[in-house]
Amino acid sequence: MLILLTGFSTIASVFKLIFLLIVFILILAASQYFTRWYAKSGLIRKQSGNISIIETYQVAPGKNIYIAKIGDKYVSFMVSKDNIVKLTELDEDELAFHEVEQNIKETSFKDVFSKMIANRSKKK
Repeated sequence: MLILLTGFSTIASVFKLIFLLIVFILILAASQYFTRWYAKSGLIRKQSGNISIIETYQVAPGKNIYIAKIGDKYVSFMVSKDNIVKLTELDEDELAFHEVEQNIKETSFKDVFSKMIANRSKKK
């Protein structure tokens, strides 16, 4: 009798574990679907295209200077933990725009990893 009860409880425990794993996977899938939907819905931030951050410079920890384009005007302001201070308005002539080169090559993880291993073995 004890063997039957122990065997039954083991099988029931295995089924409970499988059921909980399935529920956990379903919750993960639902949260991923909801997160993607929420990000695409635009509820996070409505972007009209009139405001953009051109450049950021960290003066000290927690203190940054920003140059933003608002409409057709360029404005610099300083942001700290406690407040925001408008520094000045800038003309487009006063700014130096440097195009950032994006030399992103299509490489696979296998290639990068093999190069890293080769470099590491050369150093030893």
